[in-house]
Amino acid sequence: MIGSEIVYFVKRSFSGRYLSGFLLGLIVVLLHVVFAVGFLRMQIGEFKNSPEAFCPYYKWIMADTFWSLIFSLMIPFMAALGNSQMTYDDANSGFIMHVLQKKGKIGYVLGSLTSVYAVTFIETVLVLAADVMFVFLLLPNILPDQVLNSGEGYSRLFTYHVEWMYSKPFKLILFYIVLSGCAAGLFGMLTAVCGLYFSNRFTVMFSGFIIGLIFFVLANQQIVNLPSFLLVLPVMSQMYLPSLGCLAAFYLVCVALLFVFQIVGVRKHASI
Repeated sequence: MIGSEIVYFVKRSFSGRYLSGFLLGLIVVLLHVVFAVGFLRMQIGEFKNSPEAFCPYYKWIMADTFWSLIFSLMIPFMAALGNSQMTYDDANSGFIMHVLQKKGKIGYVLGSLTSVYAVTFIETVLVLAADVMFVFLLLPNILPDQVLNSGEGYSRLFTYHVEWMYSKPFKLILFYIVLSGCAAGLFGMLTAVCGLYFSNRFTVMFSGFIIGLIFFVLANQQIVNLPSFLLVLPVMSQMYLPSLGCLAAFYLVCVALLFVFQIVGVRKHASI
């Protein structure tokens, strides 16, 4: 059954060497909490008449213009340093033949990619949840005000579900946490697939980042204008957002292509 294949790969994910991506995410969050949120915390007494300046809904990592870009660019590395390394390790050690004998080609493809996606998604969600927790612990729990916070410049052109900012702000945070988790899962799958095609570990590690940068550039010009999964993650995007429907369709196409390339890669190693 497919469930047993997924469980098998998830259990392998708890190896210490596959937790590096999760630790990298926690380090970025720690830096954000110390140098951005901590600095704001020290200024609260100086701006008692402007409490809206410390609204935590604008200060968590994906709502901060600078730190959201840093975290977005780190997502491909977080994904590459996680359990997505398993396929590379299997392919280059020959262990993949042992797993294929036990699980079969389809079991390996579905089990490896599904577990990589699920674990990378969960790790990213936990990291961002930790950041939100610290932000709300350190800053006063002030709700966004459409008048007082009008200078933040939020618009439906750059923020999905911008109307939630003033009616359901925590729901907006949850949406962007899940969106970041989905992007991380996709980059994890990309790294896992590349692990079957490249023998150089650094090439595999940087593959997601390089492809992410390519889409980063294409999203800012008018010839191809493909969505960038890195640029849509900040709450205040630096580009005009594609519709959620267009983004979801492009996302599913990418997932389908990764499964196809994974099948081809597994068959290649099975025939060696």
